Amino acid sequence: MHLYFRYAAITSITCLVALAGCGDDDAKGTTGGGLSGGTGGEGGGHPAGNFIRIHYRLQGDGDVASWGAHFWGAGATEPPWGSPQRFDKTDDFGAYTDVEVTATEDSSEAWLGLIPVQCGDDGNCKKDVETSVRYFDLEKNADNPGIAECWITQGQAVQKTRPTSTGPAYKISRVKDFIDIGDGSVRLMFHVAPGSTGTVRYGSAQDNLDQEVTWTATTDINSHGLILDNLTPGAKTYYQISTALTTSDGEMKDESEILDLTPISFSRVEDASDWATWGSSGFMYQLIVRTFADGGSPKPAGDPGQESGIDPTTKDGIGDLVGLTSKLPYLAELGVDSIWMTPVFAAKSYHGYDTTDFYDIDPAVGTRKDFEDMATAAHALGIKIIVDLVQNHVANVNPWFLAGVDRDHPDHAKYHDWFVWSDDYSNMYTDKHPWDANSVIWACKNYMCYHQIFGGAMPELNYHNPEVRAEMKKISSFWIDLGADGFRLDASKHIDQFDENNEIELTEHGTHIWWKEFNFYVKEEVVRPPGSATVLLTGENRWDDPGDYGKMVPYAGEMDSQFDFPFRSVVSNFINGQTGANVDFIAYLKTLKQAAASVPNGGNPNHYFQRFLSNHDLERPATQFEGVAGAELEAVLKQAATIVLTVPGMPVIYYGEELGKKGKRAKMFEDESYDHDEFIREPMSWFEEMTFVGDHTTKWDIDFVATNAANVSLNLGAGICKAPNPDYPFIKFMADGEPNSWAAQKDDLGSLFNYYKKLIAIRRAHPILTALDSTLTTVRNTADVYEFTLSKGGETIAVVLNRMSTAQTLTRPTAVEDLITGTTATSFDVPPHGALILASP
Repeated sequence: MHLYFRYAAITSITCLVALAGCGDDDAKGTTGGGLSGGTGGEGGGHPAGNFIRIHYRLQGDGDVASWGAHFWGAGATEPPWGSPQRFDKTDDFGAYTDVEVTATEDSSEAWLGLIPVQCGDDGNCKKDVETSVRYFDLEKNADNPGIAECWITQGQAVQKTRPTSTGPAYKISRVKDFIDIGDGSVRLMFHVAPGSTGTVRYGSAQDNLDQEVTWTATTDINSHGLILDNLTPGAKTYYQISTALTTSDGEMKDESEILDLTPISFSRVEDASDWATWGSSGFMYQLIVRTFADGGSPKPAGDPGQESGIDPTTKDGIGDLVGLTSKLPYLAELGVDSIWMTPVFAAKSYHGYDTTDFYDIDPAVGTRKDFEDMATAAHALGIKIIVDLVQNHVANVNPWFLAGVDRDHPDHAKYHDWFVWSDDYSNMYTDKHPWDANSVIWACKNYMCYHQIFGGAMPELNYHNPEVRAEMKKISSFWIDLGADGFRLDASKHIDQFDENNEIELTEHGTHIWWKEFNFYVKEEVVRPPGSATVLLTGENRWDDPGDYGKMVPYAGEMDSQFDFPFRSVVSNFINGQTGANVDFIAYLKTLKQAAASVPNGGNPNHYFQRFLSNHDLERPATQFEGVAGAELEAVLKQAATIVLTVPGMPVIYYGEELGKKGKRAKMFEDESYDHDEFIREPMSWFEEMTFVGDHTTKWDIDFVATNAANVSLNLGAGICKAPNPDYPFIKFMADGEPNSWAAQKDDLGSLFNYYKKLIAIRRAHPILTALDSTLTTVRNTADVYEFTLSKGGETIAVVLNRMSTAQTLTRPTAVEDLITGTTATSFDVPPHGALILASP
């Protein structure tokens, strides 16, 4: 799915069922008073049976009769997608339709999933928020008790009881939400009725609210919030919100109780010595623990902090932290400085991006003790550990969310506000999704609707809640104490999607304020042993279009580095044979460098970017380029690696990329409606000789026991892993004889693996290749040759790339050394798609 394929939108309706939820019965919206249930089908007008009557009305103009309901479950006969059951009967609420159901009992399974939709003749449908109701929960029709009714205002939550109010909503909501700006001011984020006026009185004591700030009827208070200034960090501030809304029926008023908040103090990290600049000269290796190396089988651990959770005597084919520890010498030999592990926290899904417990490890890969042992061993080899920390959202089975969505849960009052819920002033239908215009960023459960971007299974956390902010700091400190040297910040640009949609200025933007606060915390407030490296923060702020580079700039002042997705786009253009400005990656790098260093625009001259060809969401280069490269694929992969490893920034290699490992998103079976990420997350290719279960055409499961036995002479100490998803243990992009493996390439000095080792060694030996202040110059950019130079302090290195599928001769006026071959000469034969790295001898 665009930014994160691991969260691919589920398109089949059978899969949508898992995401179905319900609306908020407390959300009254702008409802009509004394509304009837309609006339059509009442009393004896219905055949015998039970029906759910869905009332629907639009917000704004439009013909409600052009809308209908798509539904499933509760024994209803599901209409085909694109042909909803129309709201063909009218009443004084709007319109309605009746859906016959057979499941009416008090059961969590007896629900009717539904989506109000407007579909064109071509079958394309505009969708309101997906929700669900249960017959048992709903108010029964006064004239026909076999009819259970619910009411939906477009973009609002379901109401399960008959609306009673004729006036607009006017009550204050979200009264405790605020963004701490860190300088003695806070941005209150309560919501009120549009067109209302009001006042916030505040002060240092409950009986002395001696300051105030007001808003007018034209203020967009729900988008912009309200700033309280001149507060004392660390001291309680008391405040009370009052509002009034004038309507044709008179003035409606509401006032909150006297509340309190305690602002904190933090500032932007400024000094170069406070940034994790060590990363700019390093080399990062991304891996998935589950598919990297098998160290044994899970075993019970009485104390996960003191006992290993892996039994090394029996392999289970699943990668784990013990297996990773055994492969650290391989990574050290390759030249790895840091390891980025995709999430290893306890999670709902195999990929780990839907956390259930931030303080524990997925038991399939070990325990906290195994993590500490691995980190200790890595540090002894000079390798730092970067933990993938998903702060934006959690799993819908996370205990926080289970409490927050269940009104009867004893911790409901605490955890409900840890998430972002719709209220009387939401129009969920119109809220823009960040990358999919056809998606809605809300999901519903238990008659409440919550904010999500990556699907209803991953509710978004509420960073307007100081308890959430404090918890994330606590979590980060916990893992730093266990050996983490930094964090990869998943989905980091989405922390406050509403501020992004509303184009809030940088100094008040919830996403940017949070990362400034978090960066200050891990840099200045977490106590680390003397001599420890500065904690690294690297963000996943994805824009693929090189023209969008400026959107990355504000993050440069809030985190040490971020992943340079546009650079990957330019390199892909280059490898795929485009010409001109579209492939001039040096020109792009120079433009980005200048922009990211601009402090007035939110930048930071100490910031650096991470350069890469693929990751766990992207098609692997060996698959991406094989159609263009053909027989020259290995040469093309070497050239792509040369680009990434000879420009400033922090190179990131996705596991197996150094071996030419293949993989792309694909269907498991031909009749599936969507592709799977598992095929770009397959087991690390350690072995050349492998044994498969099945016919290797319809079933691709590796027999890891037989494969280990066949390769025992390699003394790897870590078996091959099964495919990443326990529910789909298939492996598609490996062959019985795997040339893209370590075993096949380790002794071949001309292999891709050994070429990577050589490039990394060159990069280490020549700091000009990593220096952020090196001067970059494009020398030639033609269809035949691309050449650029890096210069600093009188030293210059030239990189020459042959773009042709035939050899070319390059000459120099004086002798230079090709660092790749070690040859010093004035004339060089550059092989097809080959490269030279030239330096003065």
